[in-house]
Amino acid sequence: MQKREINTQSGKVSYIEYGNMAKPAIVCLHGLAGNGFYSFAELADRLRDDFHLIILDLPGHGKTKSLPNEEDYLFSNLAKWLHYILTHIIQKPYIVMGHSWGADVALHFTRQFPDEVQGLILLDGAFTFPQNQPEMTFDYAYSGWSNYMDGSIYQIEADIFNEYRNFTQDWNDRKEQYVRSIFTKSRDGHYRLIVSKHTALSIIKAFFEEPFADAYPYIKVPVILIHAELPKELTEARNKGIAQLKDAVENVAVVSIPESAHLLQWDHPHQAAAIITSWIDEKN
Repeated sequence: MQKREINTQSGKVSYIEYGNMAKPAIVCLHGLAGNGFYSFAELADRLRDDFHLIILDLPGHGKTKSLPNEEDYLFSNLAKWLHYILTHIIQKPYIVMGHSWGADVALHFTRQFPDEVQGLILLDGAFTFPQNQPEMTFDYAYSGWSNYMDGSIYQIEADIFNEYRNFTQDWNDRKEQYVRSIFTKSRDGHYRLIVSKHTALSIIKAFFEEPFADAYPYIKVPVILIHAELPKELTEARNKGIAQLKDAVENVAVVSIPESAHLLQWDHPHQAAAIITSWIDEKN
């Protein structure tokens, strides 16, 4: 694992490289309020022998500087930001893999820069939220995230871990390291998320202003959606999203991982890595 950073006009960008640079490249994009290490360390350990992994901290996350304006977080603008970054750190074709919000970023990036991308891996994202979840009105999602950001303040790390252990069926000491990496200790001694409220709410707005389904017809590369099966309450939303994806994208595979929730790469990293490896081997 090599921790790296580059300086740009918008500030520092942090990323991690795993694996052999001679192997096929996968650019990895994390979810909202996470970072690259948090989202992909489990998969990286299982993919590093066969791939060259470039795991980014997206704007306002990890050690990458945030962007100043709400509109900077629109997917169309993040795609341009990402293209600039990738042209400076990789000089060969690559697959793009995104989890959750990162899947939406990956989708819109592939729409705008199709010649750069060999394939698209969506990890439980870019197919349900918010368009296929009727309860997720803009006001509901925006106020919910606003309250979440206000409430994500903890006096001790144990309180953080007690909450985050509910996000996975396979909690262990490694997960504590991942969660620790997305928090910072402020001067008052409390632990707060590194991502700011401005960044989080700007991203929520982007989900509504640039829906994932609008990008589907422009996707011409092979796509695989790997999705969770829990909670069961989202089954109808998943089925709608899968139908939309299959209807709009010609070359698409859909695989579910039983007994997995949104952080499926935490719940079943071996299975997720095997699916990814098999799909890429088949495409090659």
